Amino acid sequence: MSFPANGDYQESGRYNQHGIIMRNIGKLTFRPEDVVLDVGCGAGEETKALASKVSSVTGVDTSEEKVAFARANNSEPSVTYGLGDAQTIGDNPDYLGRFDKAVSFFVLHWCPDPAKALRSILACLKPGGEGLLMVGNRTTFPPDVRAFLGSHARWGEYVKGFKGSQYFWKRSISEAEELMATCGWTKVQCEIQHRLPTTELQTKLFFKTAIGITARIPESDQEAYLEDLWQWALSRYQVETQDGHVCIPIEYLVIHACKPL
Repeated sequence: MSFPANGDYQESGRYNQHGIIMRNIGKLTFRPEDVVLDVGCGAGEETKALASKVSSVTGVDTSEEKVAFARANNSEPSVTYGLGDAQTIGDNPDYLGRFDKAVSFFVLHWCPDPAKALRSILACLKPGGEGLLMVGNRTTFPPDVRAFLGSHARWGEYVKGFKGSQYFWKRSISEAEELMATCGWTKVQCEIQHRLPTTELQTKLFFKTAIGITARIPESDQEAYLEDLWQWALSRYQVETQDGHVCIPIEYLVIHACKPL
């Protein structure tokens, strides 16, 4: 569930994630007195950015490396980082009913039990509190890339026995709204959005940080591995109107919802 805690998952490596976050963050109306929870804060880039809008932000992540990186690189006096899992964050008595807003960006599709995570995040909000959630949804990309690597003469051996840990939702808007309501959320609004076209560098960094098989490839072979993946992506996903760009077929659910009063 965790990515390497280094510069690979920054800037160009998070081009799409950051872009989608920035074009949707306005769905929440932040007030200077707000106390905010960032579930799955990763390296803390958005956590730090949110701190300028509110009273305080608490960022939690399952990765000790990520939390350490966030503390070292994205600290502010009003930001606190700690360990925490979306599925159990509501079990922490210090978090129950404490937050005015909660965000969770591209984390819930790593949770085996999304309903548990949704209830857990909801428990951390004050009555009337708001949540903004972004989750990977329908996509053909994981089986496509696994099929390519599995049949590759050089990389096929690394795919044997590999089990992915992503749990894409595969839900329509109405199905996502029903799940949210079942978990106790109200005023649910869901949108389906798509990845933006990415350059060679952006795409390779996405492959390096988001494809679990990558961790099995020896460091000495990483450059060749990523180049093969890039050429494969160009052959399948190249954007006709943008030379040297590809658009990976992953859709995202962007969900704005509230805790009942």
